[in-house]
Amino acid sequence: MNSLKLELKQELNEIVNKRNKWLLCSFEISRYLVKSDNSILIPPGNVWISTLKAYPSYIYNLLKLLYFLVKQLFSIEKTSFHKKSTHILLSTGYGYDLKNYRKFFLDNNVELILLEAFDTSQFTNYNIVKIKSAFSFFLANLKEANSLLRLKLPLDLRKKIVNQSLPQLATYTYFCAFLSAIKEKIPNVKIFHSGAYLLSIAATRAGIETVYLYHGLIGPVGRASFPFNNQIYVYAVEEQSYLEDISPNSNVCLYPTKELSRLEKRVVIFLRLYDRDMSEENLSELLTIFLKKEYQIFLKKHPNYKGDLADKLVSKYNLEIADLQEDASGIVLNLQPSFTVGWMSTALCESLLHGVVPISLSEKEEINWTDQHGWNYFIYPIKKRTFSWKEEKGRIFELLADFSLYGATVSELRTR
Repeated sequence: MNSLKLELKQELNEIVNKRNKWLLCSFEISRYLVKSDNSILIPPGNVWISTLKAYPSYIYNLLKLLYFLVKQLFSIEKTSFHKKSTHILLSTGYGYDLKNYRKFFLDNNVELILLEAFDTSQFTNYNIVKIKSAFSFFLANLKEANSLLRLKLPLDLRKKIVNQSLPQLATYTYFCAFLSAIKEKIPNVKIFHSGAYLLSIAATRAGIETVYLYHGLIGPVGRASFPFNNQIYVYAVEEQSYLEDISPNSNVCLYPTKELSRLEKRVVIFLRLYDRDMSEENLSELLTIFLKKEYQIFLKKHPNYKGDLADKLVSKYNLEIADLQEDASGIVLNLQPSFTVGWMSTALCESLLHGVVPISLSEKEEINWTDQHGWNYFIYPIKKRTFSWKEEKGRIFELLADFSLYGATVSELRTR
């Protein structure tokens, strides 16, 4: 009897589809699913009374949708899309997504439309959403919400949907109507994004091809939360393998990389955003050792860096500042360093891909960083793929003493 009841239960992953995925795309729900090992079993039957708690949110979102529709009518910019505009980049900040797009996907015959993913006013400015379409999507999305909430979901998951996903109903609905209008005007449109989950799900709902341009070291994601994407680009093979399992219908690709054929006697240090997250003592020790070996040292500031440690180090050790406009890969290719230094950074992953030995200044506790629930933050095994300044300093000294070991060392880091 117990085995029969178990068989009647349905996996959450089997219930989620392109129409209701938006209800599970929040970061907290993704964390919850990872904590549950992506295995949520839903018993048969319905819970009708629980949907009543969602009604105030439905009313609020209806009013919010009306606000969006009225706002677009009074938009100052009466912008229209041209037929040749086929790529839309949904930027999520810092400009990494635009740089990756320009490096790998820029086509002079294609017009690029750049939109800030988390600024809804950028969408209402276009004044293209039809009222009938918006309300049609609203009713359909509301129906999906009701259907999901009637299931016998775990209480914690139900609360997260009501408190985090339902407040996005109006915004998601407007995105669906907006992108459907785009699809109607430009049938071959393609969406590029670097983490705009809600918009990506709306694009898929509208039948638009989506390309996910990852930046940064990726962590575990909830299978039911992760958007459907036609293509996904990542840096590391470990991340590629992981996402191929999480999103089997997506074409997961590695960013193209070029291995350096020549290395200079240079070091590039990729600084963190805040001074408080960097040890001046460790940096000074590292700088002293490399300067004694007559290495030219460059500091690369984080795009939003506001501290004073960088200027202090530049003045004290007569260092140089790397091009602030270049990304990590561009700096490595241009400066051709023998070593790069950083913390929990994509720059260290990219360096090894280019054939440069990366050195990690992260503390042991940070490399093995997990939250209170045991959540491991990174798929990429950064501890294995870098030399720890704290634990493997001897290996770095060996290289400085005998550079003929360099090629074998890079191979070791790539496979250990």
